[in-house]
Amino acid sequence: MKVDEIIPLLGNFGRYQFFVVTYINILSIIGCMTTLSNVFFAAESDHWCQVLPDENCTSWVEFQDNCTDAKKAVCLPPPERENSKYQYSSCEQWVIPDGYQFNPYDNLNGSRIECQNGWEYDTSQYKTTTITEFDLVCDDGGWASLAQSIYFVGFLVGSFTFGTLSDCMGRKKSAIIGLMFWAVGFIVTTFSVNIYMYAAFRFIAAFGNIGTYISLFVLVLEIVGKSYRTAVSMLAGIFFAIGYFVLATTAMYIREWRTLSLVVSLPVLILFFPAPFFQESISWLVSKGKIEEAEATIRRIAKFNKKTLPDVLFTKEDIQEQAESNESSVPPSVIDLYKTPNMAVKTINMQYNWLVNSLVYYGLSQSTGDLGVDDYWAFFVSGAVEIPALIYATFAVEKFGRKWNTAILELIGGVACLATIFIPIGIWRTVVSMIGKFCISATFSIIYLYTTELFPTPVRAVGLGLCSVAARVGGILSPIILLLGDVFEALPLILFGSSAVVAGMLALFLPETMGQKLPQTLKEGEDFGKCKCMGGGTDESIVDLEEIDASPKDGLALTNPAFEVTDEKMSEQV
Repeated sequence: MKVDEIIPLLGNFGRYQFFVVTYINILSIIGCMTTLSNVFFAAESDHWCQVLPDENCTSWVEFQDNCTDAKKAVCLPPPERENSKYQYSSCEQWVIPDGYQFNPYDNLNGSRIECQNGWEYDTSQYKTTTITEFDLVCDDGGWASLAQSIYFVGFLVGSFTFGTLSDCMGRKKSAIIGLMFWAVGFIVTTFSVNIYMYAAFRFIAAFGNIGTYISLFVLVLEIVGKSYRTAVSMLAGIFFAIGYFVLATTAMYIREWRTLSLVVSLPVLILFFPAPFFQESISWLVSKGKIEEAEATIRRIAKFNKKTLPDVLFTKEDIQEQAESNESSVPPSVIDLYKTPNMAVKTINMQYNWLVNSLVYYGLSQSTGDLGVDDYWAFFVSGAVEIPALIYATFAVEKFGRKWNTAILELIGGVACLATIFIPIGIWRTVVSMIGKFCISATFSIIYLYTTELFPTPVRAVGLGLCSVAARVGGILSPIILLLGDVFEALPLILFGSSAVVAGMLALFLPETMGQKLPQTLKEGEDFGKCKCMGGGTDESIVDLEEIDASPKDGLALTNPAFEVTDEKMSEQV
């Protein structure tokens, strides 16, 4: 009996499947808070040079209630940029003569110099942040964004590491190891004494976060029935968006970054308690030839789901066939994706689309404070638009196809980003920006499916993994690009918008995969969607889905190939 025939016997979505799906949904919420908490940990606030720190305006009764404003008016020059949202310079002050006696009616307009006694911060909204505590302003102003880029480097390294661990030592063990790194990194971040420690433990948290998610996401999809896999995948994305709500609401009431960090990191410990009750992936056990252990696992799950199984699950022929398959399997190679012209063009095109989707998604998620409305509600709404986006993507890909959805939504999202440049800060700018977020959230889900259908079977997992690496690069670049706003305010939006428009145009050159016979060999992969300019036609043999018997008893259960390979989504998703 094959694994695909065993899952329906266990119940395609029984009590055990409900347990593991609930677990990964909770994990998605905490994963969102881990990834995007830096938005509040490193929130920007007004800062200025600390001048005349001992002056309290006792000699000037009329200025005692606003002594700070009086000192700023006398000792601080106007901002360096004409379009600055702050009244005074953030990094410079007027030269203060030796022995100067403060007079609120003076004007020290003279030479500008860098801050001599550190900075003061506006604490009306954020009591403390990593920026205010570690003085990450002026010359050190890039560290806050760099720390978030380092977080995404942790994603990149974790994807490589745990993808291998999950295949070598099993999904369950790999997930528990990732959970340990995640918990240590996220909780210890709270007690960072400087930005270097903060960045290092954020890296560890990201490393464990993505490792746990990859391992468990695969484990979950390998135990639920094929007809439930699309719904389970999209549900994980929806719960990631719910993490926005939890984080925004918590940050709204906790304005000190260390307290907020501790509150949102401790729930990671909750994830350890159900972990021992997880069963190892049946598919993984069978693929490794651990037939007896696989059978024991199957019977434990069946007992939990109250299902009756036949006395014999695996015959000698099944065991022999699996052994021969393991011996004859040839590892796919990344080189196969670039050997032939059409395959290379499709691979590069899809890598660029992944990079842009990640770049724009995380760029918009981390810049909600620039919309000119309340930071917390802007962040809340930013997460809220993902839910209808994912619901739309679930149905639209089957109605309008992968290609046109990807292309048009990326074009609309890019244009929305560019349009916000010309809209004054306020509610309408937020609305247009959220239209862009809606589109990118939808396409970020669609390209997972699109990519796995586009690549031929021998290199499908390799192709998806390579595209995932491109997405990690986009995540690393997004905080750095946001820094360019200090040079030219509209530059990040120009880069996000134009790159999304280009990605949408390039997507039009990809073949449609909906209803098509998916390529099974490298040759079919090269011929699929090949234009005449490359010396060939297109191979788009239509599959009549109605002729396929979806009954699992015949081993022809209709499945979505997107879930036959392993990867993840974070910020969605992770």
